[in-house]
Amino acid sequence: MTRPEFPEDIEDLLNRAAPPLKPSESLKADIFAQIQQTPQIPQEPQESEAVGVVKPLRRRLAAPLLTLAAVSALLVGSLTWLSTETSSHQQMDSIMAASDARQSQANAMGAQLDIVVSQSMGKGGAMVDGIPAVGDGMGAQVWAVMADGSMESAGVIGPEPHDDVWMPLPGDTMKVMVTEEPMAGSAQPSGAVLAEVSL
Repeated sequence: MTRPEFPEDIEDLLNRAAPPLKPSESLKADIFAQIQQTPQIPQEPQESEAVGVVKPLRRRLAAPLLTLAAVSALLVGSLTWLSTETSSHQQMDSIMAASDARQSQANAMGAQLDIVVSQSMGKGGAMVDGIPAVGDGMGAQVWAVMADGSMESAGVIGPEPHDDVWMPLPGDTMKVMVTEEPMAGSAQPSGAVLAEVSL
C-alpha cells in the first residue's frame, strides 16, 4: 500500500501536531454509563420513496381509507351536535308538558333565559341565548333559589354567543337569579344582580 502524497506544508504541520491523547478509563466508563441511562427511542427504518418503487396494495389503499375515516368522523360529530341540540329542546318540551310546569323568562344584560321547572318531574332548566354584557374575565352565574332560601349554582354563562344552550335546574326551584361573577364561578352570589325572576 503506497503512502498518499501530501503537500509539504500540510505534511510538515501533521509532523509537528501534538500526539493524540488516549482518554482515561474512568472517562470512558462515565460516558458509557450516561449512554445507558439515557432513554433510547427506537427509530423505525425509513423506506425509500424513490421514483419507480412499486408500493404494495395496502399502502395504495391507505390514503383513500384515511380520507373516508376523516369524513366519517366529521359526519358523526355533526350528528352528535344535532342530537345534543335536539335533546335540549326535547328536555324543555317534556318539562313544559308537565301539569305542574312553571315558566318564566329573564334577560341578564343581553343573555336571554327561557326557564321551566316541574316539581313532579324533579327537574327543570334554562335555555340560554345571546351574550351577557359583563366585565373582562367575568361571566353571568345562574342561581336556582329554593323555597327555604338555599341556592344552587346552575353554571356560568360566558361572554360569548349562546344559541339554545341548556342549563339544568332542580325541579323545586322557586326563583332564578343571575349575578356577575368570575368565570371560574363563586360559591355564593357576590357580584351585581343582572336578573331575578320568580317561578
